[in-house]
Amino acid sequence: MKYTLLSALMGISCLASVAGAQAYDVICSESFDYAAGSLDNQTGGTGWFNEWWANGPNHGLPNASSIDVQLPGHDGVGGMASDVLENTGAFRLPASGPWPNLTENFQFGRDGADIWISFIARRSVGSDDGYGGLSLQVQFGGEKLYLGSPFGTGEWGYADPVSGASATVAGSSIDTLTHLVYRIQFLPGPEQLDMWVNPVLDHPSSPPHLSAVVSDFRWNEVRLQSGVFTTGHGYEFDAIVFDTPRLEPGTAYCLGDGLGTACPCANNNDGSNGDAGCANGVNPGGAALTGSGDAIVSADTVVLTATGVQPNQPGLFFRADNAVNLGAGNPFGDGLRCAGGSLVRLGIVVADTAGVATSTAGVGAGLLGGDIRRYQYWYRNPAGSPCGASFNLSNGYEIAWQM
Repeated sequence: MKYTLLSALMGISCLASVAGAQAYDVICSESFDYAAGSLDNQTGGTGWFNEWWANGPNHGLPNASSIDVQLPGHDGVGGMASDVLENTGAFRLPASGPWPNLTENFQFGRDGADIWISFIARRSVGSDDGYGGLSLQVQFGGEKLYLGSPFGTGEWGYADPVSGASATVAGSSIDTLTHLVYRIQFLPGPEQLDMWVNPVLDHPSSPPHLSAVVSDFRWNEVRLQSGVFTTGHGYEFDAIVFDTPRLEPGTAYCLGDGLGTACPCANNNDGSNGDAGCANGVNPGGAALTGSGDAIVSADTVVLTATGVQPNQPGLFFRADNAVNLGAGNPFGDGLRCAGGSLVRLGIVVADTAGVATSTAGVGAGLLGGDIRRYQYWYRNPAGSPCGASFNLSNGYEIAWQM
């Protein structure tokens, strides 16, 4: 089977904005948007600890750069990285500090980490390089996992230098511009690696084209490299992204799905808005309350978002000490009251035309590390009020605050 980048890009344009999809946070990215010339010492992109080290004179080396920036690139913006000196490579360290949930001892790969890696690549026209790809390695400690084309295969895959195992996706071609996506789930013991060639989505839920168990490893450095040619050398890389599923600061509870306390007039939600409150007059899926940011009292960045409410109507974000009725909630208006006791009003917000209301930051003001608080959004719903109360509530949302 042949996999084409064109078909993948067409699919992305149609399907990338799927409602309710998992959000992702970028660890680091690089699209090589520099002037043509050496990649050595370039500092662009996002999420990196240092500059590119590409064996050039900027780092006191006498030879020419091992990887150049050439224009135009393959992602439609700026340039691309072009390997011009075989078996030498370019190296860079992602910043590990912002990712304590993904790292230990300043190396990525903490058990439980879930890291996605995507990039565009191909063997350059006229090149017969035997291999080319992106490596995860420990600085001055060697390669731990290779993502790209294993030597002599002519196809895209991976190689595990620790165990010696490797595999490729049959029918893929390194001479065709290809969007590669890898997912590494870091587990106790060996890791789980999944790979897609030109997937429709950036984070596909479709079965991977290749799955493998690879050796347990940690890493802190990225390397781009290719080589071993007979008549011509060259590999091209672009649009490198490392990201991870966004973790919410809290947990939804007290859902209006009928599995706990029944909604006041049998207006249980239909599940179309995920974990949410009771159905309202404009959305059978109810209002879903979610959070983003860091629940750290000394650096509170938590923002609450309610979706699925009536557009252009006011609502109130509030917090309380307790989960009402052991977290099942009690009927109130057209919905369920989920949070109660020592109520604190966090602000009235009018929903936008899409039925989304967003709080200001600072919903943990006045709290201490170790405090647990429950949050909810009360909102007006005069249009088609299911039970006639003209107001409703989201699900509850519980946050355990850290120091």
